[in-house]
Amino acid sequence: MTPTLEAEHSPLVLKELRRIAGASCRVRASSALPKLAAKLDMPRLAIDEAIRDLYRANLLQYQADGRELPVSGYITISPETFVAQEHYTNWLAALSALEFAPEKISILAQLSDHVADLQFEDMAILASGLKKLSQAGDTTTNDAGFNVSAKHLMGGSKVLSIMSRRMLQAINLPTRLHNSSPKYVVCAGPNSPTATLLIENPRAFENAVQSGLAREVALICSFGFGLSYLGQEWLHSKDTPESDCPVMIVRCGEPPTLDQMLKASNVFMWGDLDVAAFDIYISLKSAIPHLRLSKIYEAMTPMLRNPQTSHPYAKLFEKDGQTISLRRSEMKQAKSLNEAALSLWHSCQHRAVDQEAVDESTILALGALPYGNPPTN
Repeated sequence: MTPTLEAEHSPLVLKELRRIAGASCRVRASSALPKLAAKLDMPRLAIDEAIRDLYRANLLQYQADGRELPVSGYITISPETFVAQEHYTNWLAALSALEFAPEKISILAQLSDHVADLQFEDMAILASGLKKLSQAGDTTTNDAGFNVSAKHLMGGSKVLSIMSRRMLQAINLPTRLHNSSPKYVVCAGPNSPTATLLIENPRAFENAVQSGLAREVALICSFGFGLSYLGQEWLHSKDTPESDCPVMIVRCGEPPTLDQMLKASNVFMWGDLDVAAFDIYISLKSAIPHLRLSKIYEAMTPMLRNPQTSHPYAKLFEKDGQTISLRRSEMKQAKSLNEAALSLWHSCQHRAVDQEAVDESTILALGALPYGNPPTN
């Protein structure tokens, strides 16, 4: 079965990945993607599109996020001469026996490495479960993905979360079944807050509570990319099943509902001052278009210029995997950052400051305000 590639640059990206990987056929995701962008002189968005295309064609294997891009770890590249392994052949045979359409088999073939240690009998049972689930209808699938998976796929809760969204779509299952659940969101604040502040890390959230900011501002601990995965469907759709809605845990005060807090006119984000925080910001902004950065960042920018209050992107600080080679022009293509935010992003390309470095008095003074002043270099 010859893979069909749809993205224009996929063959070029595949060729370069094979060159970088050499005989090992493996590359570390955190280092390979910047190398590709630099070597091929292509926008990061084009690289991402090609990577996703090659993954869908089963030419790349990796742990994928919600956008079907590498989360971390290694990317395994299919060799130029593809030799079908026994588990791959068996898995396709199990799918064919259930009379899945050829185009669906081509997509579900990407699951072959995950079933490599199953006996053929278990592969057949799994394929049968997927077939029945694809024909079951909304009544069966109107539940959390972990529940649906455990009840219908051999008692295993994680099968649907391992499958990509494209696999789920291929067999007529809702893509939300890929999501992990439940999602706990910790909140604090008064009933009528002046603003909402999304905070990246739990310790910084607690520091904000201790500062007294929650008497005036609604605080939400987003746990990194947590809130961004809720996406447009959660924020704007009334059809989201209750099982996929976030569970709100109140740390203190009487904050409004999550929907009210996120739809407030003043919604800010405060995280670490590093390049990963801007990835979080852009992801969140896709679901919350009126989101702005917090003024607390203005207190963090002077720390970047002092080597005693900032750090490099190094293993000791758990930042060695962050990509710092994105070009300014590529960030503009995202159309998510204004000039002040772009300047802030530019300032932290080489050193970073964690949000826990900010004292409580500064959090209280600046937490209710938006960021607006570009850092001076």
